[in-house]
Amino acid sequence: MNIILKEILSLPEVVGSCVIDKDLGIQLSELPAFFSEAMAMEANRHIGRMIQMAEMRGLEPQTISISFGKFIILALSISKPFLLLILCKSGCNTSLVTTTADMLAPELKKILEQTIITIEYSPTDSIPEATEPALEQVSLETTQALEHIKQSLFETVGPVAEMVFDDCIEKWTETNQADISRISELVDCISREINSPELDEEFKKKISSIL
Repeated sequence: MNIILKEILSLPEVVGSCVIDKDLGIQLSELPAFFSEAMAMEANRHIGRMIQMAEMRGLEPQTISISFGKFIILALSISKPFLLLILCKSGCNTSLVTTTADMLAPELKKILEQTIITIEYSPTDSIPEATEPALEQVSLETTQALEHIKQSLFETVGPVAEMVFDDCIEKWTETNQADISRISELVDCISREINSPELDEEFKKKISSIL
């Protein structure tokens, strides 16, 4: 199956791809270092919502395109519950990528259907509840700075910004209260998550006024 993803990766302006099972997560990955599996899963979550909304209107989308910053994510339904995500540069020929992926889809589908994974869950297993980052008694100056950081991050990396921002806020407030005097610590955490010198530089330029 890696061979198929590598064929897609050889297309002009394509920088990565992966196959995701909506329940079991990433099954195969040829993603670049700067685009983590966590980012792919977050993108998959947003795409899943778009597919659900389309299906509620009686539509069955085969390809979904999400544009953010300098990249485009193409999502193709291989067979439920599998999605093929392709990460491209913004100037790529999406028609060519989609056509190639469609041609490779039957072979990819055949391989996926031959791989059956069963996971057993105990009825007593507990599922942790999602929690919102604690931001109590935050000053107006700090609140405005956080809003600026979040918006700048979204403009830089797209939909995955929400997950990255929330994760870093949670770490940032584990031991100390959120405060403008500690904003550089939050920015450092976000920079590590971006994991791309080029995108990190772009992000920091956007928030240079508060650093």
